[in-house]
Amino acid sequence: MKNIATGTPLAAAVVFAAVMVVSPATAQQLPAATWCYADDTTDDQTIAGCTQIIQSGRKNQKNLASAYFNRGLAYGHKGDFDRAIADYTQGIQLSPKEARAYTNRGLAYSNKGDFDSAIADYTRAIQLDPRDTAPYNNRGFAYKAKGDLDRAIADCSQAIQLNPKDANAYNNRCFVYTDKGDLDRAIADCTQAIQLDPKFAAAYDNRGNAYKAKGDFDHAIANYSQAIQLNPKDAAPYNNRGFAYKVTGELDRAIADYTQAIQLNPKLAIAYSNRCWAYFSKGNNDQAIADCSQAIELNPKDPNGYFNRGRANFFAGALSKALADLNQASELNPKYAYAALWLDIANRRSNLPSRLRETMKQIDMTKWPAPVIRFYLGELTPDAVLTAADDPDATAKKGRVCEANFYGGELVLKRGAKEEARRLLQLAAARLSKIFH
Repeated sequence: MKNIATGTPLAAAVVFAAVMVVSPATAQQLPAATWCYADDTTDDQTIAGCTQIIQSGRKNQKNLASAYFNRGLAYGHKGDFDRAIADYTQGIQLSPKEARAYTNRGLAYSNKGDFDSAIADYTRAIQLDPRDTAPYNNRGFAYKAKGDLDRAIADCSQAIQLNPKDANAYNNRCFVYTDKGDLDRAIADCTQAIQLDPKFAAAYDNRGNAYKAKGDFDHAIANYSQAIQLNPKDAAPYNNRGFAYKVTGELDRAIADYTQAIQLNPKLAIAYSNRCWAYFSKGNNDQAIADCSQAIELNPKDPNGYFNRGRANFFAGALSKALADLNQASELNPKYAYAALWLDIANRRSNLPSRLRETMKQIDMTKWPAPVIRFYLGELTPDAVLTAADDPDATAKKGRVCEANFYGGELVLKRGAKEEARRLLQLAAARLSKIFH
C-alpha cells in the first residue's frame, strides 16, 4: 500500500491508497516494480517502479490504474503537479470510480491555482463517496481561495458533521472564519482542533492569525511560538510572528523571524516583503530595497513588494524609482487606499498632477484612511481628520492618529508650511516604527 500525501497549504492532506498484491514471480521478473506499492520507498523509487509497471504492458486495467495513481502521488509529492495530473487523468480513464483519485487530482489542481478544476474534481469525489470528509475539506479550501467564504464554511461544516473528531476540518473552518472576520468563531474552531490534536502546529498558527486580526498580539505571538515549537521547520509561523513583532515595535525580533522564515523557505516572497517593511521602519532603506526587490522577483504580481520598495525608494531620495514602484502597486491593487496616498505624495513631490480624485473611485471611502484622502482632496480639515481617527480600540486609535499626523505633515510640507510639517512629523515619529501603513 502506498501512502503519500500531497497537501495544499492549510488544507487537509489527503492520501490515495492504491493496493496491489505483487506475486513472487512478478517481483522476480520486475524487482523494481515492487517500489510502486511499497511504503518505505522514495518518490523517485516509486516513480521508477510504477513506470516499469506501466511500460511492461503486462497488467490488467485495474492494476495499471493503481500504478498511474501511485506515480501521480509521487509526482505530486515532488511538486510536479502537471505530471501528477496527467497520471491521475490516465488512471481515472482506466478506473473512473475511484473517489480518492479525483480528490488527489483536485489537490494537484489546487496547488497549481486552478481552483475551478479542483472544485469539479472534489465534487465528483463527493458524488462517488459522500461519507469521505477529505473532498469536503479540500473543496472548502478551494472555495476560500476563490473568495466564496460561505461555501467554504459550509463544506468544512459538512466535514465536521460527518466526523466531529476531524481536527483538520475545524482548523480549516477557523482559517475561513478568520478571513471572513468572524474572529471569535475562528478562535473557537482552532481551539477545538487543538483539543482534538494537541500537537497540531497549523491550528496554533491559524489561531495566532485570528488573535492577530483581533489586535491581540500577545496571544498571537504565544500561539505562533507554540506552532514553531511543534514544527520548527515550517516557515509560516516565523513569518506570522515576525509581523506581530513588527506591529508591536519589536523590529529586531521581527527581522530575526523573517530571516528564519527565509532560511527555511528561500522562495517565500511575503517574508522578503515583510522584512523589507521592517527594515524600512528601522530606516535601513538599502536593505529594505534589496529585500523588496527579491520579493518582486519571486512574485511580480504581488503589489506589496512594489508598495514597500516604493516607500523605501522615496525616503532614499530615488523619487523616479519610487514613482514607478508606487504606480505599479496601485495598478496591481487599485482598491488599496495607502498605495493611492503614497502615489499622490510622490506625484506632488515630483510636481506631477494629482490622480487621487480619480483613483478614489475604486477605494472604499467608508473606512479609514478615507478621511486622510478627503483631507488631501481639500474636503476635510486636519482637526476633522483627527476626530475621524478616533476608535474604541486604543491600539487602532494610536495607529490612526500617527497616520493622520504623518500624512498631514507630508501634505503641509509640500505646501511650504515647514514648522507645522515638522510638528506633525515629530508627533508621528514617536510611533513611526509601529505605523501600520
